[in-house]
Amino acid sequence: MKKILIPLDFKVNCYEAIDYAINFFKHEKCHFYFINCFKLDIDGLNAIHLLQADDDWFEKPKHQSEKNLGSIIKKFTINNRGKDHRFSAISKCNNLIEGVKSVIEEIDIDIVILAGKANNISTEKYSRNTKRIIENIRECPIMIIPSSAKIHENPEFVLVSNFEEELPKTELENWYELVKTARGLIRIVTLASRDKMTSLQKLHQNRVRFQIEMFSNTPIVVEYIETANELKDFANCHSDYVICLIDKKPDFWRICGITHSKITNLGPLQSTPLIALHR
Repeated sequence: MKKILIPLDFKVNCYEAIDYAINFFKHEKCHFYFINCFKLDIDGLNAIHLLQADDDWFEKPKHQSEKNLGSIIKKFTINNRGKDHRFSAISKCNNLIEGVKSVIEEIDIDIVILAGKANNISTEKYSRNTKRIIENIRECPIMIIPSSAKIHENPEFVLVSNFEEELPKTELENWYELVKTARGLIRIVTLASRDKMTSLQKLHQNRVRFQIEMFSNTPIVVEYIETANELKDFANCHSDYVICLIDKKPDFWRICGITHSKITNLGPLQSTPLIALHR
């Protein structure tokens, strides 16, 4: 049974992401976990005020979180009767990243689903919380679903990498399980100029293509895109694709917050889902 974690802030686009995820995994037995991480609003309060606060003040955020989660559980349980899907709610008074990481570890989550931007929000940047999850959650794949994304029959999964580093076979196997779940097709996009690739890049690319062809028993198309902007244009022109981008292990500068992942730099896609894979 697939275990899927969906962080919620109770905005409308969260429901759209849930609908997409349910349809994406419609052929699988799944357990969906909805998590809401809340915090107490102590800005401007001193120690004396906190000591004088009654139990209701501390319990109100938790009750509101649990109430909202309960409504969502009820809605999607009723709408999905007869499917092999289960729904559970997790309410945590915790930092978002710490809360998500703890649930991934405790439950052995297979994938995290994030809602993308709402249709009426025009921006080239992810929201703060989405960016934090992209940059800090590496324990499992992350799928970011724009609010306008539509489910397509046999979607094309586009594996994107510059192939400067070798991709672990286990990561490819886990990724291919997602492809099979959606009954998807596959192509490879190399984020580099074909004429300027090093021999090591070519070796890594050929290994990945060979492994995927062994999994799928079909020949794999390879395309070349030189820049991130070209990749974004490519993705935005193909809403029936699922872009799968390899996010390499953070270096010192990224850990310090000076640089960011390719996924963060790419920014939100208009209507194309994106899966972040980690090596």
